Amino acid sequence: MKILKIASLLLIGATFAVTSALAQGMGQQQMPDVPSSEDVSEEELDKFVTTISEIEPIQVQLQSDIQQILQEKEISMQRFQQLMQAMQNPQMAQQVEITDEERQQIQEIQPELSDLQMKAQEEIVEKIEDNGMDIQRYQAIMMGAQQDQELMTRLRSALQDTTQEG
Repeated sequence: MKILKIASLLLIGATFAVTSALAQGMGQQQMPDVPSSEDVSEEELDKFVTTISEIEPIQVQLQSDIQQILQEKEISMQRFQQLMQAMQNPQMAQQVEITDEERQQIQEIQPELSDLQMKAQEEIVEKIEDNGMDIQRYQAIMMGAQQDQELMTRLRSALQDTTQEG
C-alpha cells in the first residue's frame, strides 16, 4: 500500500511538472537542467518531499472533482482519457471511435475542467513556493528523479519515512 502511495505521489508530481510547464508556455530551451543525485542536498530533498505531501490532497481533490463532472455526463474516467488522448494525438484518433455526442460532451465540460486545473495549479505553485522552492527547481528535481536511479531511490526512501511518520 505504501509503495502504491509513493508511486501515486511521484505520478502526481510528474503530472504537475508537465502541466505546469505547458501552462507557463515553457519551451524546451527553457527547461531546467536535470539534476543528478549529487546535485540535490538532503535539505532540498526534504523540502521536495514535504511539498509532494502537501500537493497530494490538491491532486486528490482535483481528481475527485473531475470524476464528479464526468459522472454527471455519464462518461467513465477511462473513456474520458481515451477521448482526450485521441483528440490530442491524430494517430490515436484513428484507433478510437469518437461519437459526435462524445465530442460535444467534451467540448461542454472542457471549460469547467480547465478552470479546475488552473485553480489546482495555482494552489500547487503556492505550496511549492511556501516550502522555499521555485517551480523550475521543483520540476528539475522531479525530472531528475525519473532519470537518475540514485535520486529516485533517495526520494522513495524520504517519502517512505514521511508516510510512516504520518
